[in-house]
Amino acid sequence: MLGPRTTVVHATVNPHLTLLGSTGTRVCFCPTTERDLADGIGPARLLKDHGSPLCLGSDQNAVVDLLEEARALEMHERLFTLQRGGSRRPSLVDALTVDGHSSLGWPEAGRLEVGAVADLVEVDLHSVRTAGTVAAQAVYAATASDVRTVVNAGRVVVRDGEHVLGDVASLLRQAIEPIWRDA
Repeated sequence: MLGPRTTVVHATVNPHLTLLGSTGTRVCFCPTTERDLADGIGPARLLKDHGSPLCLGSDQNAVVDLLEEARALEMHERLFTLQRGGSRRPSLVDALTVDGHSSLGWPEAGRLEVGAVADLVEVDLHSVRTAGTVAAQAVYAATASDVRTVVNAGRVVVRDGEHVLGDVASLLRQAIEPIWRDA
């Protein structure tokens, strides 16, 4: 069952680092949820060093913001190792892009090259959170609120920070409120 087609989620307490890594089993961390549930800090760097590709998830238990999840992975790693820079920026970006897409079964996405699926995200580098940063620092400063454009398989789904479906918060509220009334 273990191997590159398997992704273990929330591997915060895992004595099987060598087994997971040697089989190329992917590991998905959801740091804000793991923090919220008091599940502990996962050994991300150790798993990666043993050969497990890392990816990030946002399962809505605490917050839905993949940039925050990437930042949290680095901050948790600092707490785990008592050292800065455990997850270098390219590794965090890979966890959000190429390794994340591969974990979902889409190895043709998550990278900028000819023939790859056109999944792109534009982040505003001039907001109150990102002013003064350069693109390489965006993963440490930006939040979901700074996402200006999202292109999925070549189709624009967010333009100027607005989803093409309209006010997503209102749409979610309209969908969820009847469920609460009927519960």
